[in-house]
Amino acid sequence: MPNTEKVDLRGAAATLLMTLYMRRVDARSRRPILGDPWAEPLWDRITHDVHGLWQFTGDVSAIACRAAILDRWTREFLSATPDGQVLHLGCGLDSRPLRVGVPPTCRWLDVDQPGVVDVRRRVYGDDLPDSVEQVPLDLTADDGWPALDADRPTLVVAEGLFMYLPGETVHGIVDRVVSGTPDATLAFDAAAPWTVRVSRWTPTFRAVGTEFRWAWDPAGFAHRHPELTERDDVSVYDEVSLREPRVWLRPLLSAAGHVPAMQDALRLHRFATG
Repeated sequence: MPNTEKVDLRGAAATLLMTLYMRRVDARSRRPILGDPWAEPLWDRITHDVHGLWQFTGDVSAIACRAAILDRWTREFLSATPDGQVLHLGCGLDSRPLRVGVPPTCRWLDVDQPGVVDVRRRVYGDDLPDSVEQVPLDLTADDGWPALDADRPTLVVAEGLFMYLPGETVHGIVDRVVSGTPDATLAFDAAAPWTVRVSRWTPTFRAVGTEFRWAWDPAGFAHRHPELTERDDVSVYDEVSLREPRVWLRPLLSAAGHVPAMQDALRLHRFATG
């Protein structure tokens, strides 16, 4: 087992600790939604300076549902195309390659900022399969992108990433993928415009120096990427109202989910070429 590692990240990269913390809370609950078996041991391998994570416990079910849906879509892709190519963008400390069972015939790329990838390599040690490549990359830069294998069907998974990037960077990533392979699927979450404004005043976001920068605009996205067809559009909070471990809370969440602002606060999208 790797030694305990100091994690000292700022900006959007620090949110990986929030996500890991919430997956750990979910895994320790009596009725976990995601039930990530690696969340607890990974948490025990790090020390950190981020305070106030308890403030995010109200979002645990949403984060767990988001990950569970993306895991399901990833398994569907791997089952249909075991020799495909997966770009796991903004992977943080996520254990998705272990949860979904990456076949040795798949080309899987874990991609994140160089500092994050360095931490990821040290925290995971030899736990990740040899077929999983760790790629340090500044997604806001124009160079350093890994070469895509145009002969492989490609799935791009971006969880908790796009809302932290400038809009043109998001569209640039989509353009790179679509131009790099003729058979591409993109699975990502996106936040409503009002959440971008609220994020500027969230205490923990302010403490680590980050905020949301890109909001979902369905008409704008369709106009910018006419080669993509939407396959799925899922409200995370609709899923939460069905899967919340505290059964007594489900009717309240269902009622709140009928409010458009809540229903659109966080949505999952799956697009494909063709």
